[in-house]
Amino acid sequence: MAYDVLVIGSGPGGYSAAIRAGQYGLKTALIEKDPYLGGTCLHVGCIPTKALLHTAEVWDYFRNPAAQGIACDNPRLDYPKVLERKSKIVSTHAKGIEFLMKKNKVEVIRGYGRLLGRGRVEVLSGNESRTLEAKNIILATGSEARMLPGLAPDQKTIVTNVEILARTEIPKSLLVIGAGAVGVEFASIFKRFGADVTIFEMLPRLVPVEDEEVSKELERQFKKQGIACETGARVQNVERTENGARIEV
Repeated sequence: MAYDVLVIGSGPGGYSAAIRAGQYGLKTALIEKDPYLGGTCLHVGCIPTKALLHTAEVWDYFRNPAAQGIACDNPRLDYPKVLERKSKIVSTHAKGIEFLMKKNKVEVIRGYGRLLGRGRVEVLSGNESRTLEAKNIILATGSEARMLPGLAPDQKTIVTNVEILARTEIPKSLLVIGAGAVGVEFASIFKRFGADVTIFEMLPRLVPVEDEEVSKELERQFKKQGIACETGARVQNVERTENGARIEV
């Protein structure tokens, strides 16, 4: 089957490109290997973390309501409800993307897209395979968590953004390795939720790609919140223990 445009990947780049192609009247298909549209950003990235950040900020006020002029006795964080709210937000956005695909006549194809060559894409779905042809192919396959030597995720002690967002309990203590945008978000979220948080960054400052003034202010705020910040810290060894892991830097 021939298309004007084939898009592989349904994250923000992919679905936006597919919508615009559809708006121009081009015969367009969007290939996605996961059962949902929206990619990492919507499901295990930007959107769920911002939902948790907002709840964490609200909870921070309720931990000391009197300082805000609020009379509230014994407030309690219901973490399963927090996760439920996060999931509802994600689901609403995902349904919105599905609606936009239909509205703009973009065909959604479920499966793993593989570029065969100029104008040809193989789509694998289960044990089935088919080849599609297109005048234009857009690769919007996104990214994945960087794996560090000796720190392969085990789904229990060492986790990525995917696993930590799926956990139903707040960890008692958390070491965040990497102080980029993702790392500092999780450090802020779980510290406010009550975890003992330390953040490591191998470069000389937090959020090293930002202006130095931003890094200094963020580190000041983190230390004020009780987040231990270790810069210039490179992980040398990880020893798994009965209750977690021991890190050597």
